Amino acid sequence: MRQLYRFREDRLPSFIVLSIFTVQLATFFLIDSLWVVAAVMLGLLSMSAMPGSISHNHHHVPTFTRPWMNRIYEVILFLEVGIPPYAWTIHHNLGHHKDYLDQEKDPANWRQADGSVMSRIRYDVVGSLRIYPEIWRIGRDYPELFRRFKLWGSVSLVVLGVFVALDPVKALLLFVVPMPVMYLGLLDNTYMQHSDLDTSSHLTASRNTTSRLYNLISWNLGYHTAHHLKPSVHWSRLPALDATLAARMPEGVRCESVLLSACTYRHSRDGAVPAAEIIPIMHAARGQADLMPEVIRSVS
Repeated sequence: MRQLYRFREDRLPSFIVLSIFTVQLATFFLIDSLWVVAAVMLGLLSMSAMPGSISHNHHHVPTFTRPWMNRIYEVILFLEVGIPPYAWTIHHNLGHHKDYLDQEKDPANWRQADGSVMSRIRYDVVGSLRIYPEIWRIGRDYPELFRRFKLWGSVSLVVLGVFVALDPVKALLLFVVPMPVMYLGLLDNTYMQHSDLDTSSHLTASRNTTSRLYNLISWNLGYHTAHHLKPSVHWSRLPALDATLAARMPEGVRCESVLLSACTYRHSRDGAVPAAEIIPIMHAARGQADLMPEVIRSVS
């Protein structure tokens, strides 16, 4: 029998996603009190960072070996996170990962046209408004992926529409209202991962934390430099990759806190990191393809 999971470590994240969906369905169909429905929605929002990070990781390394299972999983994730199938692939993988060192091209850029650092609130609001225009812009260069995004985005909206038709208020509370909150949370985390850093090197352009709590909630996205250097590495393998990179990073982009703001380096205040403090990846690992930057997941 063909195995269902590409990596056995994805069994727990998928169980969490399916459990949350089960709670959503049970609340929608079995509970009449809107106060209880609202309480369930708030309870699910309190743990929203987990499905958000699971969704992100899935779009880098698909969870299942069967494409149809990945599409169904992504529709379920859409109902929990608000991001439809292939949206991560186009905006995040082919946009942000490809161009995050070039703030003029990065669709999630934190640097303003005058070179100043965008405020956190402005970044969250402007970024949320730019997501779909950026998907349209980037998607035109990848017509097959863009076609799949439009197809499966439509499927996701139809599924959501069924819930709205059945009970608009419950659907609003359980599915629609959490979506913009999730968007803002994911964007805010991206801001803290990259804002006001030195974009001259992969080793200085991301904040990293070894906090167990942060990496538990985010499924190891605290090892962010490793993730950007090798986006196709499964989330469970990021700590090992980070261990090979830690000595090459300047101290200010690493911390042990659940708050990324505890990483002390700020480019606008401290200036460029001296080149002598950075051990370049290309020189230290010449010819090692497993450390070369990548941007596209294997789409399946």
